[in-house]
Amino acid sequence: MKEGQGRTILQWLIPLVCAIIVIAIMLLKFSVDIRKDAVNTVGKEIEEITEKYTLRITNDLQSIQTSGETAAQVISKQPSKKTDIVQQLLKALVDQTQIYEAVYCNEKGIFIDQDGESIDFEGTVYDEAIKPLSDVTYAYLPEDGVLGIPAILIIIPVPEDKGNLLLFYSVKRIKNLTRIDKEFDQTAFAVMVDKNGNILSYGESGSSFLKGGNIWANIDKKYQNAGTQARVAMQNSSTGSVELVANGEEKTLAFTRIGINDWNLVIGIDQSYVQFSQSRMWNSFLLRVIPILSVVVLFFLFFVIANLIGKKRNAERSKTLQEKADTDLLTGLNNKLATERKIKEYIKDYPQSMAMMFVLDIDNFKKINDTQGHAFGDEVLRTLGKHIGVNFRVTDIIGRTGGDEFTIFLKDLKEDANTLKEAQKLVHFFKDFQVGEYVKYSATASIGAAVFPAHGSDFESLYKAADQALYKAKKRGKNQLAFYDDRDRKE
Repeated sequence: MKEGQGRTILQWLIPLVCAIIVIAIMLLKFSVDIRKDAVNTVGKEIEEITEKYTLRITNDLQSIQTSGETAAQVISKQPSKKTDIVQQLLKALVDQTQIYEAVYCNEKGIFIDQDGESIDFEGTVYDEAIKPLSDVTYAYLPEDGVLGIPAILIIIPVPEDKGNLLLFYSVKRIKNLTRIDKEFDQTAFAVMVDKNGNILSYGESGSSFLKGGNIWANIDKKYQNAGTQARVAMQNSSTGSVELVANGEEKTLAFTRIGINDWNLVIGIDQSYVQFSQSRMWNSFLLRVIPILSVVVLFFLFFVIANLIGKKRNAERSKTLQEKADTDLLTGLNNKLATERKIKEYIKDYPQSMAMMFVLDIDNFKKINDTQGHAFGDEVLRTLGKHIGVNFRVTDIIGRTGGDEFTIFLKDLKEDANTLKEAQKLVHFFKDFQVGEYVKYSATASIGAAVFPAHGSDFESLYKAADQALYKAKKRGKNQLAFYDDRDRKE
């Protein structure tokens, strides 16, 4: 009896040990992949933050340009270019935008500021101001000729006039727009540079990267190649990040094009901070791995006991695991593979029955992510997954098959008239679909519909037909449903 028990224990102990070894190897490989993902994720987060601050600068300057162009239009319609009217317009520009000085240069090269006083400019300002221009021009001035400070000069040509508007924007304003101490530590800096890396605006950091007036000037020899690649990417208007060392100081530099001239915003973050962020993600993973590993071991122990008790419980457990594997974690619906598999199984088993497929996309989902944030975008998908099923039978197949794409397959519709009826259910659902606990956001969708087997006798052709109908809905203006055969538009 004892010998039999020993053989039974040994019979399950060997597979259990082998399974634990395999799992440990898989977890080790997975941990390496997670570490790589942590590095990439932190890099992407830094680049996204850089783009956010770049957008602030671009919006600030674009607002000034728009106001300046409006003022230039008004000035051009004044036949006598009356000084008092011009002065009022210049003063309004200073009062209502972020510029500190507004000057009108007429065709004779006479400069009048917002106080109605004549100003004499020399050097760069004068040379730029008297040029005949066909479009708005931006120039960096190390010394503005007014307050003796660095500035961005925005020159706006006056239509039907040889004169120009000169709008002076303080570089210090850029520093105020890019205060990144809340995002990173105190050693981080944000500067504006031209395509060659010449620094146009300084932060408050005493970083070695900022010495000498060029962001690339002090890169250690070992990192010159990486710096050259980043410089080329910057000149090609790319957004990116690179790890560099300048005089022994290690930083990650993230850069993105501002959208004016060839200027870029560069944010430098101490490498220790970046590594801390990466380690935090890694440690978070480790904290999850240990309980998971423990659960896995307990699961196998339970599996052994369950098999000794009977194959029935083992089959039930396998079914549960299959359901988990089929589930989209964000929405709780079928994932793409499960949705496709279940639809194919139904088509194979019931080739003569009538069914219908909907393919839908959330309208302007990228804009929702960009304006409301990715967390809110996930909430839209999560809420949709939670509520959309109430309109259909539990036997129907509903899955998330893409980032913001959902597929709905209605089984056994009995008669053709039911297709329009079921379609209207989905249309009415999106009329009342809202997301948000305090501030409600109405999300809409473009929906394509195709009928099985009339529009496709297999999964691929049916999906293609529904996808073409989805394209019709988008082409018609979104926020609507379209059938592949346009039956929704037939009387």
